[in-house]
Amino acid sequence: MELAQQYSNISEEVMEYLFDQKIRERDLIAEKEELKQRMNKIEEHLVLLQNRDDELTCMIAVGNLYQLSTVKLVREGLLASLTASMQPYLKLHRKLLRLQQHIREDHSVLYENLLRHPST
Repeated sequence: MELAQQYSNISEEVMEYLFDQKIRERDLIAEKEELKQRMNKIEEHLVLLQNRDDELTCMIAVGNLYQLSTVKLVREGLLASLTASMQPYLKLHRKLLRLQQHIREDHSVLYENLLRHPST
């Protein structure tokens, strides 16, 4: 029996479960990428502050709000934001790896069952 035909014999519940797993994987990848982009942006800002005197005055802006600060305070704030972003990123990364491992295992079991019971 052809493999495509065998997959058509899989129950709707199993296919729905596999589909839900892939949707969850896609969502986690998107969340992880968003956090990674945020961390990259912070790192880019930190690079701009490299080799600058800590006491140098600088202007920071968020939206329409402007504030004078020092390079040292801005750098410390950026490092705190980067540190705060790392924990959720790592947690999300571990969750994604676990899910991907489960998906691989589920697909392996499904494929083995299809090979053993081609008419099921």
